[in-house]
Amino acid sequence: MRLIIAVMCLTLCIGSPAAQAVPEWTGEKHDLDSNSCRGSATIAVDKETVALGEPFSVDIRFLNRGAGDEFYNPFLGGGLPRPAILAIFNSEHKYLGDLIQREETSRVKLGLEDWTFVPTLCYVGCVERLTAGHVPATAAAGSRALKPGEYFVQMIYVKSFLAKNSLKLERKPLEDDEKMFRQFERTFDRSELFRSSVVKVRFTAK
Repeated sequence: MRLIIAVMCLTLCIGSPAAQAVPEWTGEKHDLDSNSCRGSATIAVDKETVALGEPFSVDIRFLNRGAGDEFYNPFLGGGLPRPAILAIFNSEHKYLGDLIQREETSRVKLGLEDWTFVPTLCYVGCVERLTAGHVPATAAAGSRALKPGEYFVQMIYVKSFLAKNSLKLERKPLEDDEKMFRQFERTFDRSELFRSSVVKVRFTAK
């Protein structure tokens, strides 16, 4: 389950289909700094210690520190390739998987809503509700149940987070929507762009 966080101004907050490379452990936060785009990602868990099989939540936010601009799928919605993963590493800093990995739906059309304009010094994101110890299945591996211990989670955004809104680009009047969608999937850039800080969680036996 997931909860969307609408675009919020920082001033209001304070007073108001290429495969992705296996992420390497750095233990560090890297902010967005690409041409005129500036920003940073943060995550927070509602429970730092949670029993295996029990629910917990991760609050994911992207703060735009640059000029107001459109960003692709900042709510991390399904049906389209996601522009970020929630990586989990074990105590030896080995990558275990993406905690928000889901099978894509049969959606075959892009929409204007897939891009969101985020004003400067405003944030956008979502709350992901997860199950402690569960790593979703991928094409390369089935789902796994983790053992009790300490783990580290980190949001890693990819370059397609900055993908241009193709619906606003020049296109032929009779261009097929599905063809356009498949082209978007084929050119989706999963190269790493920036990372949030790292959060440690402890999974305990029931």
